[in-house]
Amino acid sequence: MSMDRRQTSRLKCRLPLRYSRGGSRVCGGYTIDISETGARLVLDEAASSPAQITLELEGRITVLARTVWAERLPDGKRLVGVTFEGMHFGQCLTVSSYLSELVARAA
Repeated sequence: MSMDRRQTSRLKCRLPLRYSRGGSRVCGGYTIDISETGARLVLDEAASSPAQITLELEGRITVLARTVWAERLPDGKRLVGVTFEGMHFGQCLTVSSYLSELVARAA
């Protein structure tokens, strides 16, 4: 049985996302769930999971994320767990506010 190390609660939601590995190539995907500290993503690109990505959610939030775990899905896409890194106080507030807005939208 695996131990849940999550520090904040997750919000199940499917949000469109764009990501890049540090170059100019931008790929797509979507979230399965998201929290203030990380997310579970489905990435369209079938290549090996990137160690670090720049993640953009709905064109509103941009964060640096580090891959914690990954697995290939039957359709060739990647299921990836990421943790958000290097966020300054303002970004933390923006992500928190964004999640509150998502909860309100779902209600």
